[in-house]
Amino acid sequence: MRILVFDIDGTLLLSGGAGARALDRAFLDRLGVPEAMKGIHPDGLTDYDIIRRMGERTLGHAIEPTEADAIRDRYAYYLKEELESSPGFRVLPGVVDLLERLAREEDLLLGLVTGNFEKTGMMKLARGGLDHYFRFGGWGSDSIDRAALTRIGIERGRALAAGPVSDERVFLIGDTVHDIRCAREAGARPIAVATGSTSADALRERKPEFLLPDLTDPDRFLAIVRS
Repeated sequence: MRILVFDIDGTLLLSGGAGARALDRAFLDRLGVPEAMKGIHPDGLTDYDIIRRMGERTLGHAIEPTEADAIRDRYAYYLKEELESSPGFRVLPGVVDLLERLAREEDLLLGLVTGNFEKTGMMKLARGGLDHYFRFGGWGSDSIDRAALTRIGIERGRALAAGPVSDERVFLIGDTVHDIRCAREAGARPIAVATGSTSADALRERKPEFLLPDLTDPDRFLAIVRS
């Protein structure tokens, strides 16, 4: 058995800025602060970490956990609207064909490790018709720390496996340097894909075990995960 865990944003799909717009609306709704996402680069961050940074930038102090949860709930409300109307939303090239191919392989467990909250991450996947491919996940709602949620997600995958799964049979697929780092910290093998905002050269500098330009070649991808 092999475990494959995928990042969402920039790896499987692009939301066209729907997440940032929904967070801005949630922050304005709860705290009366406009454009709270301005200057914050969310790539590789967990959603709770993004909310924390929004508070520190605009209010000058940390947001109380209960307020962060209230912002999370408003974010989910607005994200539904933003995803439905986002002209830039798209599933990235090759993703559907690859997932269809992987789903037919009986010895592969497909999951997610992402900074998204579980509810809103699943909303993004559902918008792209991808939600049914994944059996487990590690989410931004599990931990503010991406490395910690990565370990949580992988252990959930191991719990579903028919027997023990060694680290060399666990692969993390992502588009940022944070994905590479967290894969290593969790003992997984990083497969970097240059489909997000991080360039192939920047990814290469972090020396992932594998680097792909995109996910359009399922034969090559399968050869990697069976290596």
